[in-house]
Amino acid sequence: MATENQSSNSGTKILVVLAMVMGVLIGLMFGSHQQNFPSADHGSLQGKMSEVLDLVESQYVDSVDADSLSERLVGVMLSELDPHSTYLTARETEHTTEMMRGNFEGVGLVLRREGDSTYVGQVLSDGPSAGSGILPGDLIVKVDGVRVSGVKMPADSVVARLRGPRRTKVDIEILREDSKSMSFTIRRGVVSHKSLAYSGMLDDTTGYIMLSTFSATSYDEFHDALYDLVHKGMKSLIFDLRGNTGGSLEAAVGIANELLPAGSLIVYTQGAHQRRQNVNARRGGLFTQGKVTVMVDEGSASASEVVSGALQDNDRATIVGRRTFGKGLVQREFGLDDGSSVLLTVARYYTPSGRSIQRPYSKGTDEYYRDYVDQLMEESYADNPTLHVTDSTPYYTVGGRVVYGGGGIFPDHLIPYRKDPTFAYYNKLSSNGILSRVAFEEVRRNAGRLLKQYPTADDFCRRFIVSDQVIQRVVALGENEGIPLDQKGLAAQRHLMRTMVKAYIGDFLYGQEVFYRIYLPEDEDLKQTRAIK
Repeated sequence: MATENQSSNSGTKILVVLAMVMGVLIGLMFGSHQQNFPSADHGSLQGKMSEVLDLVESQYVDSVDADSLSERLVGVMLSELDPHSTYLTARETEHTTEMMRGNFEGVGLVLRREGDSTYVGQVLSDGPSAGSGILPGDLIVKVDGVRVSGVKMPADSVVARLRGPRRTKVDIEILREDSKSMSFTIRRGVVSHKSLAYSGMLDDTTGYIMLSTFSATSYDEFHDALYDLVHKGMKSLIFDLRGNTGGSLEAAVGIANELLPAGSLIVYTQGAHQRRQNVNARRGGLFTQGKVTVMVDEGSASASEVVSGALQDNDRATIVGRRTFGKGLVQREFGLDDGSSVLLTVARYYTPSGRSIQRPYSKGTDEYYRDYVDQLMEESYADNPTLHVTDSTPYYTVGGRVVYGGGGIFPDHLIPYRKDPTFAYYNKLSSNGILSRVAFEEVRRNAGRLLKQYPTADDFCRRFIVSDQVIQRVVALGENEGIPLDQKGLAAQRHLMRTMVKAYIGDFLYGQEVFYRIYLPEDEDLKQTRAIK
């Protein structure tokens, strides 16, 4: 779920793919700065474009919206360069900046959209709304007197009304299930958007860290989690980068530095206007000796590939999972005068062995993403997933093992997609958001009672049980959505369904850490990863 944005159902294959593609567009970023452009030389690209735009403005038969036209032209031009150079409007630039910064100013609510209604999906425990009396499941009726539910108001407009400068106030009117409407006044503040989804000990010696993105705060979050695990006796680390589409190069380098011996090459970058720049590990890494396993999949991209490639090439970690996305281009953000910006690819990055893991894009952006989707489909249905090597040039790790580039990081141990036929029924329910919706319905009806009955997350994890009636509602909603009951599938996966509904309820009530505490013991990929010796 996105903070003060609509939530999405984690199980939806197509939504996951789309979200991954949008995330990868942000790319691996050096940072941003304002760029002062020189005066146009009429023999240059800039000069020719300026001449054509002047002609359109002064001679075209109809009046044109110059701003809109220029935005579209810039977008088209950048799309001809590579799939990751892109134009961002002022609003998109602000959103990207918040993602990379790791915080924003608002009220600290996670919103969930159901049709044209906006609900509180979660109250962040360290946000301005904590302790206010607002509960998960509350319907947000009005914000500052303006109705926001039942009026087809776009989700981003609701978010914009809730956000605002710190210390300013916002009035929120909510409607709770079986209750009268209630009003709350919240003083806005700085809300953290953490990139570390979960960390903890899986057993006495095995630590686990899941990172969802690479932002300005990711290194500090990772360092603190790693320090805690080391002091709890960790001898082996599982670092989960599944679905992590990347972000800050600086964060990736900092994280790799904590796991690699001093002097190890982490990554190097090079471009037509940039000389080769090597980045090596510094002294003082917290965990440079113990066993490291990195989990990746088709949604791992960009900074995730920098880290996994560096650890693989230095023979420092075992890479487990499925082939990563394959993005080896680095973007820099150039701010424009109107608040918009250009994310321009300025370099390629290379793993220590010299690999470029960028997938080919010579046939255009559309074909680039179509090839990615085709790869997913082929590897999903094949009995033995085919890992096409687009660059057959052998590269060598520091220990002499052969690795390949040209299309992502190839795992040392492959974990194929699940082929269990009884899993198909569960997968349909999950990918259509049925499990999440039933869980949220339970929260909407009973949040107050549940929080009173289970005052702490520990109480909930230990004592809460998903009833048979709730599972019956899952089955019924599935049938209403065109998913017929599969008795064998239900019998085989009933336990998993209970676990996931409980995990979603825990997420809504207590936060994503509780979701992973409940879900991870049932994570089949993680079970296989732990079994690798």
